[in-house]
Amino acid sequence: MATGGLILGNRENGWIAAGMIVAGLVIVAWSLRHTSLRGWAKWVAASCKMAALTLIAALLLEPQFVSESPRKGANDVALLADNSASLAIADPASGIAPATALTAALVGPNPPPAWQRGVQETFRTQRFTFDTRLREAADFAALDFKGGGSALITSLDSLLRRYEKRPLAGIVVLTDGNATDESSLQSLLERKASAPVFLVAVGSDKPVRDLALGEVSVTQTPFEDSPVSVSARVMMSGFKNEDLTLVIRDEAGKTVLTQKEHPAPDQSSHAFNARFRPTAKGVSFYTVTVLRSGAAGSLDKPEQLPAASEEATLDNNTRTFAVDRKSGPYRVLYVGGRPNWEYKFLRRALSADDEIKLTALIRIAKREPKFQWRGRAGEESNPLFRGFGNQSSEEALRYDKPVLIPMGVMERTELAGGFPATAEELFGVYRCVILDDVEAEFFTRAQLDLLERFVSLRGGSLLMLGGSESYQPGGWAHTPVARILPVYLDGVPAGAPVENARFKLTREGWLEPWIRLRSGEPEEEARQKSMAPFYSVNPAGGVKPGASVLATVTDSKRGELPAWVTQRYGSGRAAAVTVGDLWRWAMLNPESHADFDKAWRQLLRHLVVDVPDRTEVQAVAGPDSRERIRIQVRVRDSGFKPVEDATVLLAVDSPGGVHSQTAAEPSTAEAGLFEADVASGSAGAYRVKATVKDADGKMTGEPVTGWAENPLANETALLVNNRALMERIAQWSGGRVLGLEDLPSLAGLLSKAGAPVTEMRSEPLWHSPWLLALLVALLGTEWWLRRRTA
Repeated sequence: MATGGLILGNRENGWIAAGMIVAGLVIVAWSLRHTSLRGWAKWVAASCKMAALTLIAALLLEPQFVSESPRKGANDVALLADNSASLAIADPASGIAPATALTAALVGPNPPPAWQRGVQETFRTQRFTFDTRLREAADFAALDFKGGGSALITSLDSLLRRYEKRPLAGIVVLTDGNATDESSLQSLLERKASAPVFLVAVGSDKPVRDLALGEVSVTQTPFEDSPVSVSARVMMSGFKNEDLTLVIRDEAGKTVLTQKEHPAPDQSSHAFNARFRPTAKGVSFYTVTVLRSGAAGSLDKPEQLPAASEEATLDNNTRTFAVDRKSGPYRVLYVGGRPNWEYKFLRRALSADDEIKLTALIRIAKREPKFQWRGRAGEESNPLFRGFGNQSSEEALRYDKPVLIPMGVMERTELAGGFPATAEELFGVYRCVILDDVEAEFFTRAQLDLLERFVSLRGGSLLMLGGSESYQPGGWAHTPVARILPVYLDGVPAGAPVENARFKLTREGWLEPWIRLRSGEPEEEARQKSMAPFYSVNPAGGVKPGASVLATVTDSKRGELPAWVTQRYGSGRAAAVTVGDLWRWAMLNPESHADFDKAWRQLLRHLVVDVPDRTEVQAVAGPDSRERIRIQVRVRDSGFKPVEDATVLLAVDSPGGVHSQTAAEPSTAEAGLFEADVASGSAGAYRVKATVKDADGKMTGEPVTGWAENPLANETALLVNNRALMERIAQWSGGRVLGLEDLPSLAGLLSKAGAPVTEMRSEPLWHSPWLLALLVALLGTEWWLRRRTA
């Protein structure tokens, strides 16, 4: 740090100096008695003579002024200029864009400007610009202010790392402070700053009239009428008591939703929540636009829209988002211990859903005791049928096996041997298993273990219904399936049968949209009160920690019992419906029947929507920039074991009709994971299709993913400088927030900030012209006063 101080070079002459001062006092005192001066002139003249003698005596100590300052040319200073598009937006009041003032400060009429030359006299300077990423610059004349982002945080982090082993005296950033990577701020603040950051604020902090569409979040829901929920937050500046209109359009430009709302007058932001049902399956893209309602009619008239909107810019009014409506059908396996009404109603409800394919394995006759036929020696078949057909032991009717009927199978061989016995038969085909009115002894120990791994490892879903052979009555306690279920099967309290039990959602149930059947709370409460009562409930011993009770049933004798419970288990999900006569709900009236069918469809969609496929693809944004997106493809075999010898080819469709192909390479971090980086960053929609083939060249999957980039909307989300963010960075680093008018003093601020490489300078005071001038002034004043009275 540049410091200054006064030191004495020859302290040994201290006694001589003190003697001179004492002698001077004596001489001055003697002269006062014999002087002709009177009044104030006498004392002023004496003081001047004594001060001059004291100063001469002090010079015997050889006083020196010592200062520490940055060594010239030994320290670095990084000059960083913001090149983002938000600076090119003119202020509606003045008509001048911040980019104009910034260019004048950085380039000036005679580059480099005087303030830069002042910095270069002491420091080595290097110039950088940033928008979506950090770039080196020979000078600042190439600034065009067309950058689609402001990577302020990552650029600072990159500079600090670049100069980590170099003497960095400071970083000077000229910016409006609107960082599109502000999410990385916390990680930057957690590290120690190695140099002060001086942020020069560009642009105004006065709000302008503008609507800005913030982040748009899209949620896939299991609703059959509106499977996509869109939440969009609008920041309002200068708009009060005006209606806003949200418009959603598909890739063809067709309007799929228009929603008009009136924000509260005292709010600076407003949230739109919209739902719509996409018509196309797979990955599709939509644009969402927000405008004042008076300008919504000019949306298709680009030449009239700017004037009608009355906004500073329209770049932040529209965003593009992706919707991945995965296409089924998703396979669900229903295992029933006997034909019952629950399966009948379930099958009818799902027959209207193209996304769910229900396959059933129903037992129509239980296992009977083995019967020994009295025939010839070694004969196991019925002698009455001797000579008819194949009577071998493999084909002969055996009465010690249950009679099972597969229904809704895709192939004749499917479920021909009963419930799947291998992971390939179960994991690779089905996403959900429903157990209804079937006892645990129906399955072998290996099949029970397979069900547990189906949920925990494969990520499938398991649903147990409340039939008479389910839960504790079916002997499911102390089995691998009991670990999966969200309720305990032991310690079930005894009591009278449930009668006239009424269905009711819990607080957690109200928060799950897939379990509700009405859009409004009063309508949903009225629907629940109108439901038919139930008379068959399989009571549980208790609810496991971490499980969610979504609904209960209540009767006058048994009190409140859990009716609908879910929980995560491993990679999958388990659900328990303890009511055994749900079909009564559908028998009340046609409206109840429709609600019952819809409830089944939404429940099954909820259980299968997040279950992983054999091949999956996802796009992961990079930590430093969105100019490169990492595509990850996970490949598994039919038993859901990772496949490492697959061939993965990516076909990429980028904005502007650009098509490219690249191969994904196996990852060293995870078995079965293949990765590749693709170019991104330009505004628009990106679609990636992965073609996966096994080692034999057989196609195993073609998953598709997509994402949308909105760099200009992110960049122009805030049209005033973000001084709060700049103050946080300056406080963390030990720097300051300045204005463009403070640039002439920047060199001095950097010198005082604490450069890593400094030097000590000493200057004897007797060499100073001001000291000689002071002596002459003192003695001259004393002489003038004496001559004045002579």
